[in-house]
Amino acid sequence: MPSDTPTSARSVQLPDISDGAEGSKALFPGNLELIQGLKVGLSVSLGKAAVTVAELFALKEDSLLKLDAGTNDPVEIYLDSKLVGRGELVVVGDSFGVRITEFGKSGAK
Repeated sequence: MPSDTPTSARSVQLPDISDGAEGSKALFPGNLELIQGLKVGLSVSLGKAAVTVAELFALKEDSLLKLDAGTNDPVEIYLDSKLVGRGELVVVGDSFGVRITEFGKSGAK
């Protein structure tokens, strides 16, 4: 609630907090026990296809989409929508898998 009484400004002394303050602890001091059980979703992109709206509406079961990637091209691994790695598609039993060839490197942009 605003007051009709004018107030004057005065300076206050705040303690100096430096980056290297003694006694400060890192939030995650190299130990990930706090979050190691957290599940995250990774997705793998095999390629892309550009289609017209007419081609999109003509799609039905058994339609084929030609992707812009070859069978031996690397697949991209995403954490949310951020590219975090690359790999190659492999068959594991009755399922597909990805053999990781690059993960967490700055080259995965």
